[in-house]
Order: sequence, then C-alpha cells, then structure tokens
Amino acid sequence: MTETTAAQPAAVPALQALDIVLGYFRASAFSTAAQLEIADHLAGGPLHVDELAKRTKTQAPYLFRLLRALETMEVFKQVSPRVFANTPISEVLRKDVPGSFWAGTMDILSPGCGEFEAWHGLTENVRTGKVAFDQKYGYNFWEFLKRDPARALLFNESMRSNHAPVTPVITGAYDWSRFPVIADIGGGIGTQITDIVNAFRRCRGIVFDLPEGFKGAAPHDRVEYVAGNFFERVPPGADAYLLRSIIHDWDDADSLAILKSVRAAAKPGARLILAERVITDEPKSMVSKWIDVHMMVVCGGKERTADEHRELLARAGFEMEQIIPTPSIFSLIFAKPKA
Repeated sequence: MTETTAAQPAAVPALQALDIVLGYFRASAFSTAAQLEIADHLAGGPLHVDELAKRTKTQAPYLFRLLRALETMEVFKQVSPRVFANTPISEVLRKDVPGSFWAGTMDILSPGCGEFEAWHGLTENVRTGKVAFDQKYGYNFWEFLKRDPARALLFNESMRSNHAPVTPVITGAYDWSRFPVIADIGGGIGTQITDIVNAFRRCRGIVFDLPEGFKGAAPHDRVEYVAGNFFERVPPGADAYLLRSIIHDWDDADSLAILKSVRAAAKPGARLILAERVITDEPKSMVSKWIDVHMMVVCGGKERTADEHRELLARAGFEMEQIIPTPSIFSLIFAKPKA
C-alpha cells in the first residue's frame, strides 16, 4: 500500500465537506445561466462562445469559463472547441418548453426575488426562531408578492411549472368519482381540479382562492370559481375538500385556522384531503427535508411527519384515516370530521 493510498480515507470527509461548499458555486452558476437565458439562445443549435456572448451581452472569455464549469455538471456540452450546445438538463432552463424549470430556478436562486435573500438569514432564523424573510423585509412573503406584481407573476409561473408533473399523479392516485363535488381550497387557476373533473366525469369542482389567484384560469363547464379568504371561511357543502401544498406554507397556528375553516364548512360525510409531503425519520436524503428548511426561512411554514399531520388534524376537529403515497414526493392524507 502506498503512502498516498493510505492517506486517502482520512481525506474523504474533508472532500465531502468541500463538495458541499461547491454546491453553492454550482447553484450560483446555474442561476446565472438562467438569468442570461443561455439555453434559449442555444435552442436553435450549437453556438461558438463568441456568438453566444454577443447574444447574451456578456464577455466571451468569462462566459467560456462559466460554461466550461457548468459542463462538468452536464449543463451544456462543448461539442467542439468553444462551441456549446444544450443538454437534457439545460433544456429545462428554456423558458417555454414542457417541464421548464426556468421560472423555478429564477424564483429561488435569483437576487431580488426574496427567497434567495431569505436563505442568507438562515443562521439568525435558527438562532431566534424568527422567519428570515420577515426579518429581512419587515413583512411576510405574501405581502412581498402583493407589493411586487412582477415577482408575483414569476412565483406563480414557478409554482405552475414545478407542480405540473404532479397534477396527473394526484389525479391518478385515487378514485375521485366517490366525491360528486370537490372543493379545491387555494386552488389558483384550477389546474388540479380541472384535471380531476376531466378524468372523472361524474365530478364537479369548486376552486376557492383570493380573486387574484384566478388570473389566467380557463373556464370549465363543471368548475366554479369562488373568491374568498380561507382563514375566514370556505364554501360549505362539498363532498371533499382538497388542499394541495397549502398547509406546508404556514406554521401550526395559521394551519390550524385554515383547517378549522374547512371543518366549519364540512358536512358530516365529507372528507378532507391534504396533498402534502410527509417527512419520515429516516436519515436519508429527502427532498422534503430541504423544502422544510426553505419553508422555514421564506414563510415560516413546515413539512410535517405523519404524526404531526395527525395531531394538527385532530386539533382542527378531524380524524386522520389514511395516507396514500403517490409516485411523486406528495402523499394524499385523508381525514374525516370528528363527531
């Protein structure tokens, strides 16, 4: 065994630590590629870095160094010296392709969008328990979106594109025909409920959200749009109340208020269905655990374990019946009103 080989095991933890640090570099480079819209410029085929620099209004030597580094992550490919093309990963940085992650990347990683800045306050968030975003701006994330319509549009597009693959998964995970009327609480433009009623012809849908949440919604003969605030009330009389990725946006107190609004509206035979991520205690890599930290710093929300969901539902007057996993990172959490 050589001296170099013998020293390698001791160096592994330091190399792992370095790789974690490099993760920040990689994310920053990826964000820059999104901001420069490089993937869209390459949509027509490979380009020499000089031409690409002209189109992106950048400096060719510096752009080359960025692209060369991104190539190590299989983001862009150098097909000949200083000539770059898209890869499957960079293709999702194109703005208008199916499955685009451009808006998601910009929303989270671009300065000025709020979420990027919130992460810089993570240390103080952990020290004080105060939401990093609120400490940075002096008001919460939802107020930030109200004050900046352009950022709100980007955020909404991010949510639509990020969640688009999940919509058919949730529709296919359950026989929704059991419920003649399904109210999608906080349902925005109605993407999920429209997919459900299209797949289950016996169902009618209600989308309940703030009026601005309906912008861009397509009319549907079996979907009704009702405006309101889910902290105050929700439409009564539905057979099922679906809350997709809503409760995780809020802390326990606010989540409880939302769920109590649903409980007040729910008839005895109705069901509450939460489409949420369910965290487990297994010490393995779970996207949900990182989204949980993101919720903590941005809006004070949280991802929850099955027991935490059960306890929260019980406090709101519901009894959790079952959790149905789906092929996505979401599960369907079913609950019935307690007598």
